[in-house]
Order: sequence, then C-alpha cells, then structure tokens
Amino acid sequence: MIFKPKRIHPVGMILSFAKMIKSYIIPAIIFFFVGVEETFNIYFIIGAICLVVIIVIVSVLEWLKFTYWIEDGEFRIEHGVIVKKKRYIPIERIQTINTSAGIVQQIFRLVKVQIETAGGGLEAEAVLTAISKNEADEIEQALSAYKNQLPEESIVESEVVDKPEHPTYKIKPRELFVAASTSSGIGVIISAVAAFLSQFEEFIPFEQLLNRFEFLTNASFTLYVILVFLAFFIAWILSIIGVLLKYAFFTVHKVEDDIKISRGIFEKRQISIPIARIQAIRVVQNPLRQLLGYSTVYIESAGGTAGDDGSASTILFPVISKKEVVELLSIYLPSFKVKEEVHSLPKRSMLRYIIRKCLLSLVIIIPLSSLFFPWGLLSVSLLLVGIYWGYQTFNDTGWSVIDNQLQLTYRFVSKSTILVRKNRIQSISHTKNFFQDKKLLRSFKVSIKSGILGKSFSIKDMDADDVEKLLSWYSYSPENKTRH
Repeated sequence: MIFKPKRIHPVGMILSFAKMIKSYIIPAIIFFFVGVEETFNIYFIIGAICLVVIIVIVSVLEWLKFTYWIEDGEFRIEHGVIVKKKRYIPIERIQTINTSAGIVQQIFRLVKVQIETAGGGLEAEAVLTAISKNEADEIEQALSAYKNQLPEESIVESEVVDKPEHPTYKIKPRELFVAASTSSGIGVIISAVAAFLSQFEEFIPFEQLLNRFEFLTNASFTLYVILVFLAFFIAWILSIIGVLLKYAFFTVHKVEDDIKISRGIFEKRQISIPIARIQAIRVVQNPLRQLLGYSTVYIESAGGTAGDDGSASTILFPVISKKEVVELLSIYLPSFKVKEEVHSLPKRSMLRYIIRKCLLSLVIIIPLSSLFFPWGLLSVSLLLVGIYWGYQTFNDTGWSVIDNQLQLTYRFVSKSTILVRKNRIQSISHTKNFFQDKKLLRSFKVSIKSGILGKSFSIKDMDADDVEKLLSWYSYSPENKTRH
C-alpha cells in the first residue's frame, strides 16, 4: 500500500529532463543562429553540453527527492532539491483523480496521475508523472475507502436519483468521423502555422521562396481560388486527423457516484468527475452540426482543471444526435432534463438583436469598401448575413424552468443550451440600460461555480416580467423557502 513514502518510476527522470529541455530548446536555437563567429559557436556548444549535464543531474536529484504517501487523512508529497517543499492535501478536499498516458508512459506501461481539489488553481494540486496503473488504482481505492468513512455532513450532497448499474457509452465510428469533420480545428491549424511563421520569420528565407513562385504573380484569379481551397482542404484534413487521434476510443462509464471518461491513442487520458461536483450541463451545436442534427455535450464542474484545455469544462459526449441527448442524460445524469419548448423572447427584442449583428457586419464592410473600392462595395451584401444572423439569434434564444432546474438557450455563432440546478446557482442578476427600460426589457445573468473564476451565462433583452418570474423562482421568500 502507499502508507509509507514511495518514489515515482525512474521514467519520471526522463520526463523531467524532457520538460526542462523543452523550455530551453527554442531560445537555444535562436541564440545559435544569432551568433556569427566560429568561436562563438564553439563556446555555445560547450555551454550547451554543460547545460545538458546540469539538467540531467537536477532531473536525477528531483526524482530522488520526490516522495508521496497517504497518512492521517492526507495525501502527502515532499520534493525539492535545494529548497525542500512539503504539500499535504486533506483527502476530503480531493475531488477528482485524472490519469493520462503519453507516448513515453505507454512504452513503459505507466500512467500520469493528476489530483484535483475543489479550490485548486490553474494546475493540479499534485502530479505523479510516472507510476504503474496498479499504483494509480491503489491510490484511487485508498482515497475512496477513506471518503466512505467520512461523516455525511463533510461530503457534498448530490441529487438522489435512481441510478442504473454501471452504464457505458462508446463513441461510434460514424460519430467520431462527424466530430472530426465538423470540428473547428481548422482554425487552430491555421493559427498554429501563422504563430510559427511569426516566431521564425527571421530565419525563413521568404525572399527565395517568393522568387521560386514568381510565376504566380501573373496567374489567373481562378488559380488563386484553387490554391486557397487546397490550403484550407489540407488544414481540414490535418484537423480531422488530430480529432480522430484525440477522441478515438472515447468511452464514458458511470461508476457509482462518478463519471469516468477515457479517450485517445497517442495520449491516453482518463478523467474522473464526481457527480456531486457537476454544476451545469452545456449542449452546444455549431451551425454545421446543427444542420446535420448533432450536438456536443459538456460538463461544467466545480474546481479543478479536468477539461482538455485546462478549464473546468469537460466533454461528456463529443458528438451525439439530437434525439440521443435526452436519452443519454437520463441514463448518466438523470437530474438534468432538456426541454424542447422554451419561453421565447418578446417580439420587441428582435430589432435589437438584428441591429447588433448588422453593426458587426459594418465592422467588415467599411474597411473592405474603402480599401478595395469599387469591388469592395460588394461586401455590403454582408448586411443580409447580419440580418439573418440576428434573426436566428433572436429566434433561438429562450428560457424555461423544469421543477428545480433552469434552462437557458442562446446563440452567438453556435447554439448553446445550459442546464443548471437551482442549488448549483451561485447568483442571478439582471441589468437594464435606458433603451431597454423604455421597452421593458432586461439582461439576465446566471453565475455558477466552475473552475477558478466561475462562469456566467446570460440572455439579453428578456421581458421584464419574465425576469421577475425567474427572480421569484430563485428567491428565498417564504413560499419558495426550500431549495432542492
């Protein structure tokens, strides 16, 4: 067991070495190319060798000094080469234990364990970079056994519902392909290429490359269109490959009071989220997925950094059909229910939504019209896009209350449906400006505990009476005293 100090696997030295080298590699490359004299390069190589030796020594010492164990209801870690550091984490504060396995860990059949707490920062409270799967299971079992002995008042209460026995969801090949082909990863690819070029523009021979493609200066407009299309097509293919690798073998298990999510090929990852820590459910449809009838379902959880991007948002189902959303939520999180019919916004709000989107269109139209006159005037057609976009945003926005659950639906580009239980709402508020007040409209906002700073969801230009109804529903007034 882990009731006496243990070290992580020696592979941890390799990972520590790689992490430190990674932070020096780009400055070292730039520094090397800046030097012009031969003597400088010799000194640089000698310095680089000395730096590598120092990093190796530090990595070994860090591994030797890093120990972990469980004692007196705490998960304890001691580490540090020059300054010895101790971190004692009370077990009752531990919310999730996430495991992942990169290429190095998979080669040695190890896993990386991240321990999250409710009040954790941007990073995990404790990270064990390389331990065996059996040791990871022992830690989880030991923590679970300790929590089961805690008095009831020290454990966060969850909704009492009938729970099916260990249901399991596995992503279907068709759903995986839809997720890959309709993701927004193409923007990430293009942004990454642009960032790379901007960082190394001094070392890339742009002039030589432009000279080689000088023949394109006299090319036809059609050829330019084809080249742009090919560039976007290649970025789209790379995006598909990235999503396929990331979400391959995506599986969701419901084990007692936890949701366990695992996925990935090159980097295998497992996330464990206590149902009691789930603050809200977010169902998102980007325009393409909405057209095809698919949605992505996210979990908003309190504390920790369980999400793929280091946030508190975690994908529960990457892509499922609209029909399956209600069915799967009833199995895995039955306390959250999606209602098709919602209270729409008053018609007097529609013009305000359309004007806002048209103003965004003007931000593009004005510079295009002035820089590329007269052909730039064709961009005025974007006003039609703004009108349609504003109308669709107005049409998709609404709210509803199902017993003790609030549902908000709104759109910016993607359509989002938020499901939040009354006892998970941190606060609700409403605001009004002069123009809204004249039309008896309000902006309504709900805040929940999610991540470090929390998260808010809002609807603009709601009917003032509807806002009062929601305030009454949430209030602690005598007739509404009990909050479930």
